[in-house]
This record gives sequence, C-alpha cells and structure tokens, in this order.
Amino acid sequence: MPRDGIAGKIVVVTGASQGIGSAIAHAFLAAGAVVICVDKVRPSVVPEAMYVMEVNLYDAHAIERAVEGIVEQFQGIDILVNCAGIYPSKPAIAIDETEWDAVLDLNLKAPFLMSRTVAKMMIQKGIAGSVVNIASTAAQSARPGVAHYAASKAGLVMLTRVLALEWAPYQIRVNAVCPGLVETDTLLKSLSTTTLVEEHQEKVSKIPLGRAARPDEIAEAVLNFADATTSAYTTGQALFVDGGYTAGQTFATFQEQMDELLLQMN
Repeated sequence: MPRDGIAGKIVVVTGASQGIGSAIAHAFLAAGAVVICVDKVRPSVVPEAMYVMEVNLYDAHAIERAVEGIVEQFQGIDILVNCAGIYPSKPAIAIDETEWDAVLDLNLKAPFLMSRTVAKMMIQKGIAGSVVNIASTAAQSARPGVAHYAASKAGLVMLTRVLALEWAPYQIRVNAVCPGLVETDTLLKSLSTTTLVEEHQEKVSKIPLGRAARPDEIAEAVLNFADATTSAYTTGQALFVDGGYTAGQTFATFQEQMDELLLQMN
C-alpha cells in the first residue's frame, strides 16, 4: 500500500539481489517508491517497475559512476539504503588480511562512499533526504567468530551518528537498523545438517520473543526511518530489531517461576 512519505521518492537499495536487501526493495516498491537496486549481481526475479544496476561496491569510481547515472536518469535520489554486506565466520586467529579487508571494505567503506556521494548530490540539489544503514546486533553484542564482521557493523553505527551530525543542517537524516537473527532464504537453505539445525535452534532459544525475524519485519523498520512523515525528527539513531536479544539475558528458571505464578493466579 502506498505511503505518503514514500510514494514517488527515488530510492536506492544496495545489496538488493537477495535476503534483507530484496525485502527492503520490494517494500519500498509496494509503498509507491521508484526503486533502483544496486548490487554485484542481478536479482533472479525483478518486478517490472524496479530498476537494477550491477555495480562493484568495492570500487569507489564505480560507485560514483553509478550515482551519477541514477541522478542523470531520475534527477536525484531521495533515500539511500546501504544493505550490501558479507558475513564470513571463523576464529580471529584464522582471519587473514585479505578477508579482513574484504569485510571492512564492503560492510563499512562502501556505505561511507555511497553515503558521501549521494549526500553531496542531495546538498547541491537541496534534497531533504534520508540514509538508512543496515548494521547488526553484532555492533553491540560481541560473539565469537565474527571479529571482522562485528568491527565493521560497530563502525557503521558510529559512522551513522557522525554523518547524522554533519548533515543535519542540510535536512539529511541518517539512521541505522540493526537486525538480529533473520530467517532469509539463504539462511534456511544453509541448515543442511542436524548440527546446523541444532545450532540455529540454540540461537533462537536466546531470543526473548522466541523466534527469528522475517525479512519483511526488517524492511518495515527501514521504511519507518526513511519516511519523513513518521520520522522527520529522528536522526543519528540505531534501532535494534532483534526480538529483545540485546535487551539482556533470560533464564529458564525465571520462566518456570513465571509459569508457576500464572497458574496460581488462575
């Protein structure tokens, strides 16, 4: 359904070929926006109304050319969503320099380059725009095996805050959405062994709401930040959409007490 603050806006979504990025792109399209998907590969299914650009986000010049091309065709960009990212996992002592650079370059450097290039255009054209970065609960809650990923997402949250301060005088809002565990198609397909299924169930058990998120739930949070009719006074914020995971730890013994108390009350 079209949304007043989204309909007709020119929206660029990176990493839109699959997963959360795809859900975000489709949500903006359903809200009435003109959506340009920027990714290294073309999505397998592209709605007729959606535009696609294949861009190497590791290449600063490619990013600049892509933004210039979008502005030339659509006369501007109103909303940028930086969603492209990678999530390799291994112990820190096994991460080599090449892998470290690959993660930081795509997860942190590319959003900076995209945001900087788009913001320059917004300032020049007087566009009161919005930038939404997709970070992660790993920006706040450490976990083993993702030293490079966690560092990149923590950096992205701080980048969000700095850019929000610098660009507020130009009415450009910058916010971040930090998803927890999200059951994308890629994740579900990866649960190919009993061990992986059990590991996934263990992760879910640590979420207070008792389930993983759907990609469309993350997309809705992004739309709310991007929509100037609902978030015109919101900038520099990081919203954790994680089922309560970063709120703190829960304990089975406490739940048992709650269940017993409820029985007594009934």
